Amino acid sequence: MDNYDEYKKIKDEIKSKLDIVSLVSGYISVKRAGKNYSGLCPFHPEDSPSFYVFPETGTYHCFGCGAHGDGISFIKNYENISFTDALNKAASIAGVSVKIEKKATPPEIILNENINKIFNNNLLSMNRKSEIWKYLEERKIEESDVREFELGYSFGSEVKKALGETMYESEIAVNSGLLKDNQDVFKNRIVIPIRDHGEKLVGFAGRAIHKDVVPKYINTAESDFFKKSKILYLYGKSKNIIKQNDFAIVVEGYFDAISMNRAGYKNVVATLGSSFTKDHAFEISKLTNKIITMYDMDQAGSKATLGTIELLYNRGFQIAVAKYDAKDPDELVKKHDRKYIAEILKKSYKFHEFIIDSYSEKYDLSNEFGLEDYLRDLSVWYKNFIISKRYEIIDPYIDTIAEKINRNSVMVKEILEKYSKYRTNTTEKIKKTDTEESFKSIQYHFDESYIYLWIKYPEYREKMNIITPEDLEEGPLREFLEYTEKSILLPEILEVCSESLQNLISNIWKIDIVLEPQRLYRDIKKSSERLILLNKIENNKKKLSETKDSQERLKITSETINLLSILKRHGGN
Repeated sequence: MDNYDEYKKIKDEIKSKLDIVSLVSGYISVKRAGKNYSGLCPFHPEDSPSFYVFPETGTYHCFGCGAHGDGISFIKNYENISFTDALNKAASIAGVSVKIEKKATPPEIILNENINKIFNNNLLSMNRKSEIWKYLEERKIEESDVREFELGYSFGSEVKKALGETMYESEIAVNSGLLKDNQDVFKNRIVIPIRDHGEKLVGFAGRAIHKDVVPKYINTAESDFFKKSKILYLYGKSKNIIKQNDFAIVVEGYFDAISMNRAGYKNVVATLGSSFTKDHAFEISKLTNKIITMYDMDQAGSKATLGTIELLYNRGFQIAVAKYDAKDPDELVKKHDRKYIAEILKKSYKFHEFIIDSYSEKYDLSNEFGLEDYLRDLSVWYKNFIISKRYEIIDPYIDTIAEKINRNSVMVKEILEKYSKYRTNTTEKIKKTDTEESFKSIQYHFDESYIYLWIKYPEYREKMNIITPEDLEEGPLREFLEYTEKSILLPEILEVCSESLQNLISNIWKIDIVLEPQRLYRDIKKSSERLILLNKIENNKKKLSETKDSQERLKITSETINLLSILKRHGGN
């Protein structure tokens, strides 16, 4: 919590000394409009000014997209940098001395940045008639795209050159995944730099241009810096647009993401050749709860879509699925204009409709046996929707199935309930066991249970002010309560909180199972009351040791006995 208090103190001083009109004017053109200033919003496309700067309050507001904030948030959002970096930059502009130091950049990241410049320069310096540029032209990649997305090419000698310039040992290059067996990993490949969600260059993808070279793509090896399950390509570049548009487009490939971005869809991110994960979902949840998947139009893409839906629906996401007449988004952008793609996105399937259609392709629905197997598969989803309390989609789900198979909705519901009731496969048994074990884990860890309920069930938050930070010892929950007491939102908590609290929130958010909130709340309430009683008893003990007045000691002892009696009724010792 000290971090946040320090940030707030510095932030208030910066705001008092920062001329927001001069600041914003350094980034965009604004004109006087009465006592305020206006201009074209830098956070969304527009033809007429709806972006206003208010000198009296030191704030800005866009009446088109709703972007709002002070000078620090303007720098953060415009430059797509962290809160701490924006604070430091604003402090420098305002002439305020700050003591918040950035962590030293690891040598592996510095080496990546240096070698990325070499890769990029290789490609930009290459003859435009070379086979590399012919390949890029076939993919509609222009020089401006090479510069914007920092694309490069490796001849195989760049790593040793970069090591010589930086004076780093070859071990650093091995750690960063650039060298293996004393050979350049990305030799003779187009190189795509991969930045993490804080825009640090943590790895690369290498694309072979010849069809006979396998594998087609290679990535930097997994390391402390590079974990495919945690990174989404272009997330750092797209996060502000995702937040403003309130939805993210998720694709599977690097060039799918680049092509969609070039076509004007700046809120796109891509997985790194792997499945969509809980960590990916957690990062997107900081920005929006709406996702459109735009995976490849083949069987593997359909399977990946179902996997992503399964991971997202019980986390409260609104999910849609884009279907289109091309093999992938990259090809779609080559075939059609932005308006056509906008219509595809607008007509995206609701996720339960996609499930229904996807499973129908497995069976012959004109055959009674095929129809029976089809409904058995759909009953698993029906049951999971109920377990996850996604009640709002259950009736539409049933109605869409009924329409698909030309049956009565009431009959379809009865069949789904019957199949889901008697379905006892291994997966369900495992899930049940996981649920029980996870409930025990959360139930018996007060910090975890409190934060779990607060994150997963917002409707309980007002009831959860039973305890205050002062009731707790130093630790993650006390820190969490100090933030929530000040109505600080979860994304900002994650920005400034301690690493232990950040890890706790991340792990809790990724729990798949659904716990009974009322039961959990009762346990939290009981534990909170017990904790408060224990604190009062400890305070009385302290008072008793400090006072010599017999009447006062008698009063404290009597009160303590009463508190111990109440504690016993609450299950305490």
